[in-house]
Amino acid sequence: MKRLVILIACAIFALAGSSARAQQTGGPGDAGIYTTTLKNGLRVVVVEDHAAPVVQTAVWYHFGSLDETKGKTGLAHATEHMMFRGTEDLNASGLDDIVARLGAQMNGQTSYDYTEFYFMMPADKVGVGLAIEADRMQHAAMRQSDWNIERGAVLNELEGDDGSPFFSLLSKVRAAAYPGQPNGRTPTGYITDVEHATAADIAKYYHEWYAPNNATLVVAGDVNHSTIFAQAERDFGAIPRKTLPARTEKHPTPVAHTVSVTSDLPFPFGIVDLAYAVPGDTEPGEPAISTLSALIENQLSPFYAALVQSNIAIAVQSEEDTQLKGGLLDVYIVLNPGHTADEAERVFQTTMTQTLANGFSPDLVEAAKRLTIADRLYSADSVDGLGDLAGYTYGIVGERLSDEDDRLAALDSQSLLAVARQYLSRPTVIGRLDPNAQPARSNSQKSNAAISDDFSKRVPTGPIVEPAALREAVRTPTTARSSLDPTSFTLPNGIRVLVQPKPDRSTFILSGQIAGSAAFAPAGEEGVSDLASTLADFGSAQYPFAQRRKAVDMMGAVVQNGQRFNARGLARDFPKIVAILADGEMHPTFSEPWFTLERDQLANSLQSTATISGVMIDRAYLRLLAAPNDPSLRNANKTTVDGLTQSDLASFTKTYWRPDLTTIAVVGDVTPDQVRDVLENAFGEWSVQGSKPDAHAMSFPSAHSGHEYVGTDANQVYVRLGQPAVGRNSPDYDTLLVLNQILGAGGAFESRLWQELRQKRGLVYGVASSVDAGSDRGDFKIELNASPAKVVEAVAFVRSELQTLQTQPVTQTELDDAKLRLVSDALLDEASAEGQVQQLLDIGTNDLPLDYYRTLNDRFANITAADVERVAKKYLDPTALVEIYSGPPGPWSGTY
Repeated sequence: MKRLVILIACAIFALAGSSARAQQTGGPGDAGIYTTTLKNGLRVVVVEDHAAPVVQTAVWYHFGSLDETKGKTGLAHATEHMMFRGTEDLNASGLDDIVARLGAQMNGQTSYDYTEFYFMMPADKVGVGLAIEADRMQHAAMRQSDWNIERGAVLNELEGDDGSPFFSLLSKVRAAAYPGQPNGRTPTGYITDVEHATAADIAKYYHEWYAPNNATLVVAGDVNHSTIFAQAERDFGAIPRKTLPARTEKHPTPVAHTVSVTSDLPFPFGIVDLAYAVPGDTEPGEPAISTLSALIENQLSPFYAALVQSNIAIAVQSEEDTQLKGGLLDVYIVLNPGHTADEAERVFQTTMTQTLANGFSPDLVEAAKRLTIADRLYSADSVDGLGDLAGYTYGIVGERLSDEDDRLAALDSQSLLAVARQYLSRPTVIGRLDPNAQPARSNSQKSNAAISDDFSKRVPTGPIVEPAALREAVRTPTTARSSLDPTSFTLPNGIRVLVQPKPDRSTFILSGQIAGSAAFAPAGEEGVSDLASTLADFGSAQYPFAQRRKAVDMMGAVVQNGQRFNARGLARDFPKIVAILADGEMHPTFSEPWFTLERDQLANSLQSTATISGVMIDRAYLRLLAAPNDPSLRNANKTTVDGLTQSDLASFTKTYWRPDLTTIAVVGDVTPDQVRDVLENAFGEWSVQGSKPDAHAMSFPSAHSGHEYVGTDANQVYVRLGQPAVGRNSPDYDTLLVLNQILGAGGAFESRLWQELRQKRGLVYGVASSVDAGSDRGDFKIELNASPAKVVEAVAFVRSELQTLQTQPVTQTELDDAKLRLVSDALLDEASAEGQVQQLLDIGTNDLPLDYYRTLNDRFANITAADVERVAKKYLDPTALVEIYSGPPGPWSGTY
C-alpha cells in the first residue's frame, strides 16, 4: 500500500525462535523484534517497546480483495466486519463490553493483499487480546442474522465513501488503469455484490482463508517475547492448519494508452491526478518508487518550482496506492483558482520530460532518500506504528525491516533515474476533480483505498455473552500507570521547557507554541498571524529558503516554524535542527517571491472555503457563544489578507513572537541537560522587548440561548448544541470529563446519548458530546445527525438528559467505566512520541502539575457520583443552549 503502510520489495526469509539482527543502515532495523513459528504454521512476531505501558495485539491474514472471486467482491471487507460479530462463547455485545471496560481500541483494516485486526490496550491486559483473536480465528459465528445487521453498516460505509470526492476520483482512476482486472477495483468491491451476498458467501471466504498457516500474530509494546511466545502456543497452538486455495499472484496489466476520467463530486478546489502504473511492494523497482514519490513533492524539486512557485497550484502531493504486485503512483495537483487542469497537466508533463532527459540533481536524490528513510523511522516511533510496520513486512511481504533499509541505502541517482524513465514517462490515467462549491453528499473525507474500520464505538445488540475468564480479567483494574516523568525548566529569556527522555529510538520530536490572542492582530490585518506562520517556513536570516530546505532534507528532518512550531529528526542532529528552527522563530524574512505567492494563495483559499458548510457552522457557533466584542470573532478574509505587507508581518512577529510567551516540549533520545544547552545556544539571543502582552482569551458570557441555521441540500440535519464550560486548569475539569464520558464522549456505545437516542429510540444516525477547553475558557457541546422528521424529538431528549444529570446520580457502573476509559485513553496517547510531546505541551501551556498524567488514576478514583451531579448543576443549563442547525429546512430554519 502507501508509504505510511510501508512499501517493501521481496526477499523471502525463514527465521524461527530468534532475535532479528540489529539496526545497521539508518532505517528502523530489526532490533527488539523476535519471531517464531508454531507447528500449525502461525507466524508470531513480538516487538518489544517499553516506552509506555501499552500493547498492540494484531493478526494479519494474507487474504484481501485481490483474492475475491467474480461476483463476490467486497466480501473480504464484509468478512472483516463479521469477525467483530463474535463467536458462540463471546458474542458481539460481549466483545463491545470488553473493549469499553478496558478502554481499549478495536479496529480492522481490509486492503488488497491482507486483512488486519488489532487491539490497543494497557499492557497488563495482553492476554485478553490474544484470547479473543484465538477464539475468532476458528469459531467466528458467521450467522445470517448477524449479516442482516452488518450488511447495512457495510453498505452505509460504501455509500459514504462513494460520496467522498477524493475516493470517487481514486476509484475511477484505478478502474481505468486496470480495466477488467481485480486490481482495477478498490477493496470496497462492488455495492451490488455486497447487496446480494449471504452469510454463507462470507463464511466460505472465512473457512478457506482464515487459518493459522495463513496468518501472522504480532504483539508490540511493553511485553517480553518469551512470555508472549508461551501465551501464543497456549492460545493458538491447537488450532488446526488448513489446505489453502491456490493463489495466483501476477503483475496486473495496465491500460496501453493514457486515458482520462472525471469526478464531478463537490470540492472547493480543482484537482488533477496524474496516475502512473508502477511496480508493487515485492517487485523490482521498489523502494525507488517510494523515493520518487518523496522527490516529486519536495519543495526543491522542479515540479514544485514549475507548479507551486508559478502560482498554478496550491500544492503538489505524491502518494503510492500499491499492492504486493503492481499498483499506482498518484501525483495530485491542487489548482489555484483561476488556473486550469489543462495548464497544470501541460506544465507537469513538460517538466517531467525535461527532468527525465537531464537527470535528477544528486542533492535532490539524496534528500529524497533520507526523507524516505526518515518516514520509516518516524513510523516506528510508536507502539502501533512499529507493530504495523513489522506486521506488514514480516507477515505479508515476508522479509525483515532491514532488507528494505539496505535497498534504500543502495539507491543512487542513476538507479532512481532508470526507474523513473521506465515508469514515469507518461501517466497511465489522468483524473480530474472539478471545483464545485455545493456541499458534498456525504461527510466522508476518504482519500485512500484501504478500508479502516473503528469498531471501538460500535453499538451492541442483545445480551452480553463472555467467557468467565475474560469477564474476570476485564473487571480487574489495570495496574498500568503513566511513565511520563518530565523535567521542566525556564531559560533566562523566559522560554518554558519540558523534557521527557525516550532512549528506545535514536530520534527526537520537539513541539512548541507561542501563546497568542486574536486581539494581537491590528484591525484590518486579520490573517496576519496565519500568513506569518506560513511564511516562516520559507526562509530566515541565516537560512534562506533553498539553504534551509536542503539542510533539513539532508538530515531527513522535519522543521515547521510559526506560532505553533515543531521539529523532528535523529537525536545526533538535534543541535543543527534546533538552530534552523530557532532562526525561523527569531528572524523570519518573509521574502519574495514567497510573500506574494503565499499571501495570494491564502487569500484565494479563504474566499473558496468561506461558503463550506463546516466553516459556516463553526463561525456561527462561536458567534453565538462569545461576547459581541470578542476578538476571536474577527475573521480573516480575502480583503484583509490581500492588504497585508511584509512590514505588517515583521511588526507583528517582532511584537508578539516572544520568548516569554513560548513553551517548548521535547521527547526523545536526549537528556534534559543536553536540551537545556542546545536551546540556550540556539534561542539565547531571543530577547524580550517591552511589557509582556496579555495573551489570555476573553471569557465567554454565562450560559445563554441562541439559534442559527445553515442551509444545505443534504438529506440529514446536523445539530450542534453548546454552552460555556470550564478552562483546562479548573479544579472541576476532571469531573466534567467524567460527566462527558458518561453522557456521550466520542459517541461511545455505552454512553447515555448513544444508548437512548440511537440504540433504544432510533432517533439519530450519530450523537456525541465533547469538552473543548483551553487554559482560559472552554465549551461543552453535543452534536448529532438525524433525519428531518426526528430532529425535534432528538433535541428535546438531549435537554431532558442534561436535566437528569442534575437531579439523579449516575450509577457506579457508569462512573467506573468512564474513569477506566479516560485513564486508558491517556495511556494509549502515551504509546507514541507524538502523543507524549503533546501531553508535555498540554502540561506546559496550561500550567498543570508535572505529575498530571502520572496521578491521573488516583485523581479519577476520587471522583464520586455526587461530584458529577454537582458539576452538572453548576455548569449545565438545558434551557440556555446555543443551537446550530445545518441541512434541509424545517422548524429549525427560522428564528426561535
